[in-house]
Amino acid sequence: MKKTEIKALSYNAVFKAVISNNKYLLSKIIQSVLDYWNIDINVLDKELTIKTNELILDNYKDKQYICDFIVNIDEDYDINIELNKNYYIGLVERDMAYGFKIFVDHFKSGDDYNKFSKYKVLQVNFNNFSNSNSYGKRIDKFILLDVEDKDYNLSENMKIMNIDIASCFKYVYNNTNKKEKISNLERIAAMIYCDNLEDISYVLGDGIFSMKEKEKLMSSIKDVAKDKDVLKAVKLEDNIDYRFEAMFEQGIEQGIEQGIEQNAKSNIINMLKENISIDIISRITGKDIHYIKDLEKEIK
Repeated sequence: MKKTEIKALSYNAVFKAVISNNKYLLSKIIQSVLDYWNIDINVLDKELTIKTNELILDNYKDKQYICDFIVNIDEDYDINIELNKNYYIGLVERDMAYGFKIFVDHFKSGDDYNKFSKYKVLQVNFNNFSNSNSYGKRIDKFILLDVEDKDYNLSENMKIMNIDIASCFKYVYNNTNKKEKISNLERIAAMIYCDNLEDISYVLGDGIFSMKEKEKLMSSIKDVAKDKDVLKAVKLEDNIDYRFEAMFEQGIEQGIEQGIEQNAKSNIINMLKENISIDIISRITGKDIHYIKDLEKEIK
């Protein structure tokens, strides 16, 4: 049977568009994360507060497509959700920096530092690549531990979770009809990986959403897959790493060249001010005599 292809929710623009049309999905995702950590907070009946405005995109072609939004679940608890479509050097450190920045930004100068002991941040990274250091695990959980005594926690107020959505998909897809225990978080992560509606319905099963919620979600995903602005954003996302790397490398090269050129120019000007002859300056710097004469005219 031919499957109904869609753009996977692993694309930031698709993920944001689907959640903005189905707010209950955000609650389900966060509840599944909390349950996986055995954190006794029920968010399904709460009105969650999105602390950043990057979730809802009114005009995709004029926005950034990086999925970074912070959800406040109560006064002292924030969850930051990231979608990482591709791996690159520094990604892990970047995600850690995001989490710690959220933690620091929560406090204002002059605040009672006792608040630090209450406030918590949970950084959730849905990764569309396998972490070579995770030893095949689908989900990794991190807190600050003593290197020599794993039973001693420096702090659990900053938690980080890495979720390998491809591994979750394989696990859920192959074990749905078996007796293997599958968590709601693994099912949701598998859904994010899917590129067709039939697989989404299969991996979600019947335990996470009501029939009405699931039908609405499937319909919304199908509609988003046809949205011209979302498709345009998806196309950009497919090239974003290449463009970033190319711009980054080009920027470094240009910056180095401009820096060297500016430094050489400053040195020549200083030597001219010291009345050093143009011939000697040319031999020292390797610059053409006409170039040095032009600089001499400028300073005069």
